[in-house]
Amino acid sequence: MPDQSKLFPDHRRLSGERYTVETFRAAYDLPLQEAKRLYDKFGPSKRELDLLMRARKNPAQFLNF
Repeated sequence: MPDQSKLFPDHRRLSGERYTVETFRAAYDLPLQEAKRLYDKFGPSKRELDLLMRARKNPAQFLNF
C-alpha cells in the first residue's frame, strides 16, 4: 500500500489555520515535550490538532458513527 503522505503532499498546506507549538501547548495546557511530539507527528493544522485533542478527551464519541 502506498504511503498516504506521498499521495497527498499538499494536505497540510491546505488545512487552514495553524498552531505554533507554543500556542498548541497553551491551548491544551500540555507539557512542552508532549505538545512537540504531537505537533511533529500531526503537523500544525489547528483543525487536525483540535480534532485529535477532542478524540483524546472522549474517544467514545468517535467510535459510534
